[in-house]
Amino acid sequence: MNKGFQMDTEINRNDTLKQTKQAALYALQKYEINWISIHFIQISEHVTFRIVSDMDGSFLLRIHSADKKEREISSELEWTSAMKSKGITLPVAVRNREGSLVTTAYSDDGKLYHATLLTWVEGERLEKGAHTEETIYKMGELMAHLHEASTDFSPSTDFSRPSWGIHTFERDWAHLQLNHGHFISNEALELYSMAAQKVTELLKILTSHEQNFGMIHADLHNGNIVFFEDEAYPIDFGRCGFGYHLYDIAQSILGLFPPQRVLFIKGYERIRQLEGEYITKLEAFFIMGLIEAYSFHADDSAEWDGLIEEQPYAEALLKAYINGSSFLFVPLEISS
Repeated sequence: MNKGFQMDTEINRNDTLKQTKQAALYALQKYEINWISIHFIQISEHVTFRIVSDMDGSFLLRIHSADKKEREISSELEWTSAMKSKGITLPVAVRNREGSLVTTAYSDDGKLYHATLLTWVEGERLEKGAHTEETIYKMGELMAHLHEASTDFSPSTDFSRPSWGIHTFERDWAHLQLNHGHFISNEALELYSMAAQKVTELLKILTSHEQNFGMIHADLHNGNIVFFEDEAYPIDFGRCGFGYHLYDIAQSILGLFPPQRVLFIKGYERIRQLEGEYITKLEAFFIMGLIEAYSFHADDSAEWDGLIEEQPYAEALLKAYINGSSFLFVPLEISS
């Protein structure tokens, strides 16, 4: 599980920010842009900066840790370039002076990083409560357009991106089992275990084909979609890889309310029809995404209080899933 930079202490965070700022300034020398300012955005899987040019507008500069494989980074950029060629507006790579998509950068003390410069997509993220029926509908349409555009994507021979499925799920579930104690009780872990087994059983029998599987964003949640002039645009493709389309949808609707999930699906199906009897599979991928998310945050002490607050809702979801009660599109009763 690649979490990018380690931010476990304030000292580590400040040190990482200092070094990556130095690497950012080093990297910018390798590009033909006349930049006038640089603005730190955030630290996550990579460290991001907004670069403002007086002639070419804005760009997104990403500083990747050295343990991120260069081939994986360039493969992400290969796919987003293919999506751009299909008419989808999204961040695409700017080549450096040597014609490369990925730039080697260094901090002042010689620490190595990878850097990528992307075009900037204008727009604003919407908070969960700020969405309208139309914006949720547009989110569903956006995902369907991405899936449709990827159906004939032909990767290069050395293309390398993760595949999200049974092996990644089993890895993440094992990690959660080892690190659950700060927010999941041992009693509740039994619910998680039964749900994880049910998800695994489904993943074992699923058959992939062009209409239900391919390259996906894999992280197109509310924070990775921006709106500009009433249109939705995708950003942050750092988790993209191969996977089921229903898994991609589940990742997007995890943070939506049940009525919003209905609108999302309606928007999706205006562009692309889902397979018959899809709800059972989608609910399995929803639980898969829930367990993955908790696994990702399980050893981050800054997240524990929020995760504890979520557990009554999570347990209600797990109980419904284990009992075979459909839960995606209806409110659940939460035990106090």
